[in-house]
Amino acid sequence: MLRKLLYFILPLALCACGNVEQQADNGSGAETAKTRNINIVPYPQSVETRGGEFRLGAEITIATAPEAPDSASALFALLEQLDIQYSENDNAVITLKLDPTLDLGEEGYQLSIDQGITLTAPTDAGLFYAVQSLKQLLPATAQPGYDLPKLQIEDNPQYQWRGSMLDVARNFVSVDYLKQHIQRMASFKLNKLHLHLTDDQGWRIEIKSWPKLTEIGAATSVSGNNGGFYTQQQMRELITFASRHQVEIIPEIDLPGHTQAAIASYNELACDDVINSPPQNQCEDVVGAARLEPYQGTCVGFSALCASEKPDLVYTFVEDVLTEVADIFPSEYLHIGGDEVLNEEADAFPDFITRVDQIVASLDRKLLAWEEASAGDIRGNSLLQFWNDDYDIAPALEKGIHLVLSPCSYTYLDHGNYDGQPDTYTWCAKQGITLERVYSLVPENYQQVVGVEGPMWSELVSDNATADNRNWPRLAAIAEVSWTRQSQRDYQAFTQRLSALREHLDKMGIQYYQAPDLGWD
Repeated sequence: MLRKLLYFILPLALCACGNVEQQADNGSGAETAKTRNINIVPYPQSVETRGGEFRLGAEITIATAPEAPDSASALFALLEQLDIQYSENDNAVITLKLDPTLDLGEEGYQLSIDQGITLTAPTDAGLFYAVQSLKQLLPATAQPGYDLPKLQIEDNPQYQWRGSMLDVARNFVSVDYLKQHIQRMASFKLNKLHLHLTDDQGWRIEIKSWPKLTEIGAATSVSGNNGGFYTQQQMRELITFASRHQVEIIPEIDLPGHTQAAIASYNELACDDVINSPPQNQCEDVVGAARLEPYQGTCVGFSALCASEKPDLVYTFVEDVLTEVADIFPSEYLHIGGDEVLNEEADAFPDFITRVDQIVASLDRKLLAWEEASAGDIRGNSLLQFWNDDYDIAPALEKGIHLVLSPCSYTYLDHGNYDGQPDTYTWCAKQGITLERVYSLVPENYQQVVGVEGPMWSELVSDNATADNRNWPRLAAIAEVSWTRQSQRDYQAFTQRLSALREHLDKMGIQYYQAPDLGWD
């Protein structure tokens, strides 16, 4: 509950400021010696330190912008966390101000600390991110008072897409954990939560026109005990929660492969002679009758909707599903998967992608798919998610298609934090994917990029603690690589700043991996 005081007089103690004024230091390029103690991740575009400190007391007045409710809520939560009592008054110590004339884009902001704290942005999203930067400049727990460096920050992101992907299909993840993950993402200015909602091992979103998808398809998982699904109402509520944290949820319905959960729910979606087929993609555990049954293994590439033989049924199914998904999710893009069709339907795959893009267009949405979908004749406003380091993406780029970067040897967070970490994959990076490896990704080396996303596949991730261990602190590196410009990125400085934020990760309850470079042992 918000603790707003019923008085409007600013205590004199709040005016206590540092006495020493020094010449301003412009940190608009790479971090300088004087700005290295500005422990913000991702690092801002411009940091100018002014010398001296501003003392923030335990009782203050604030001014918020009525047209910016999300940033106001974020500020209220921050003050509550630090046990700072506040009232709203024009004579404010902390001011949130909207200024649409600022040329900082949709997510940019200014943060000024001098005789008070002023956060200015053209949008509510920008003000929200200004609050996140202020939060990192403060301790994570309540203190008698708070000394903040006098500074001027001007900041906006390099890329609009700064994402995390959670595979909730292989092993189900609760709504409560998703909310925690959204809050953690927002703290590091990550703004896209890609939910991999369907796969061979589970169908996780309620589709009312095809009810057996959740009656049958949601009952299984790789771990054997993490079945479940999200009702449409639950997902709508989660979307609202995420939007208040400036996070957009991107739904993925993987098609036409990775569909065993759908086929087990509705056998007619498979080709009629599928039980007589030899093993597909060396999946020896899925032959005969198993081609029509629920699956809890980890093999990939064996399943597919039978569009080549049953186009009317399959495309009716796809349209029904995507229509309901589009009604639930307001996102501009619908992710339709489109990867690893390594089976009987491989030859029909390009035509399938072309047809599904037409369905997506009819829903007034844009297509997002894994890189293999470039085989289809898709619209130039589509996005492809680039995951295979060696995939020839040039033909798609020539069509004007843009990329979400998820090259597996840099960003696949189901791989180990270190060489030999138990219960992690090695198929893409045999030595694991260290924090430094993630940070070494240079998006600027790729063409037509909208941003970066860190996927975490969940075959080997069956609980929240393991998910935390795989995602954090590596998602913080994803955040900086996608927000901060290359000229300002420096791994040693990043690790020093992130190390100083450990208390914040602890406060959020993150069960992170203690990366050696952070000195957290």
